[in-house]
Amino acid sequence: MTDTGIARADLLEGAAAAALALAGSLGLGDSTQALDDWPVEPGDPVLRMELGADGTRSLVLGVNAEMADQLAADPAVLSAGFGAAIDAINSAIGSAFVPAAVDRTVAGRPDIVIGILDGDQLTAAVGLSLSASIVDPPTADPAPGAAASYQPTSFDGPVSTRDVAVTRSSLSVLHDVELVVTAELGRTTMPVRDLLGLTPGMVVEIDRAAGAPIDLLVNGRRIAAGEVVVIDEEFGIRITEIAPIGEHTR
Repeated sequence: MTDTGIARADLLEGAAAAALALAGSLGLGDSTQALDDWPVEPGDPVLRMELGADGTRSLVLGVNAEMADQLAADPAVLSAGFGAAIDAINSAIGSAFVPAAVDRTVAGRPDIVIGILDGDQLTAAVGLSLSASIVDPPTADPAPGAAASYQPTSFDGPVSTRDVAVTRSSLSVLHDVELVVTAELGRTTMPVRDLLGLTPGMVVEIDRAAGAPIDLLVNGRRIAAGEVVVIDEEFGIRITEIAPIGEHTR
């Protein structure tokens, strides 16, 4: 048991529930993975909510600096995300943690670490820090380079059981990951008979007024909007709006 009176297995379950809540609320990913190490380099930012007045227990979210800036720019959404995470912990393990203010700081390795993944990419890490060591110890550290694995417990929500070799990587490596960015003019729905009847010269009406902004999508998620420009005889998008954190997929 820990000083909170909660066994490590239950705390792992609660941390995983919190990670899923943060992932969904802040648009960070679609699955979670228990990690054996904290993939945030010393000095990199974390967003923290204290779980007690003494400041010894906290829930932390580790992201790269750019994402931390973006999240911190919308305090209401960030607080709502952490609030949902606290509710998820309390629901999963029967604790009574109370949401508090979220601050930006740096932190060492938490006692329990859960990674957030978008597909196969690690996008963030959630940590649960306690004021005392855990009596029922975790399994031994894997050999260098070995993947972490996690067997899901009984809380609600999709938990990835894929083995992803992210245990000792830094989130900063994601800076060079290439993503497919799509510009979307608009959408419409058509019966199959009309689709089969399309011919050159026909006009298809879409759900976008003339002059309206063009959506910029990554993995189907709207991240920005802008206007069409021409650069050296090629089309481009001039960004006019950044989508709020947590905006739902269209």
